[in-house]
Amino acid sequence: MTSTPVNLLSLRSNQNSDRPKPTTLQLGQLAVNYGSADGGVYYEDTGGSIRKIGPNHYGTSAPNSSAVGQTGNSLGETWVDSSAATYYMKVWNGSSWQIVGSAFADTATTAGSAATATFANSAAVASGAVFAESTLIASGCIIASGCIIASGLPISISLPASSPEGTLMYQAAAPSGLYIYIGGAWVQV
Repeated sequence: MTSTPVNLLSLRSNQNSDRPKPTTLQLGQLAVNYGSADGGVYYEDTGGSIRKIGPNHYGTSAPNSSAVGQTGNSLGETWVDSSAATYYMKVWNGSSWQIVGSAFADTATTAGSAATATFANSAAVASGAVFAESTLIASGCIIASGCIIASGLPISISLPASSPEGTLMYQAAAPSGLYIYIGGAWVQV
């Protein structure tokens, strides 16, 4: 091409917890926060809500608890709560933080003693964060394949009949919890 290149810059901030407000973004426009404590990529969805795409928050207080920009959290945003001796992975359901998985096991050390890990071999279920023989889900939500589960974990009233292998989804209706689609079936983790 012989034309002059144009640099497109997203809205950006380096202040921790500086989330964009819906009035500052257009539908689908990206905003980046590269602050070290609560970074992420944000966009406005068709419902006018700001959604976060970014790392799982890890800490003693919930993400965006000291908001600089937009207050609140994104539906499906995740947080590893390290405020107590037992760490819990939590998901924002739109009104409160929910511990992931109703069949959660705090004290299990192997798959043989944890019903929640029946699909794994010698899984260490530690504070509800580590599952599967090759660490399918680890503390901080890093998947062994190299993918990172970020905010935006799908939340549904009920699970679809089928899904791609390895899909994670939070079911809001009873029995609520985090599910993974493995071997043609949904398994609660």
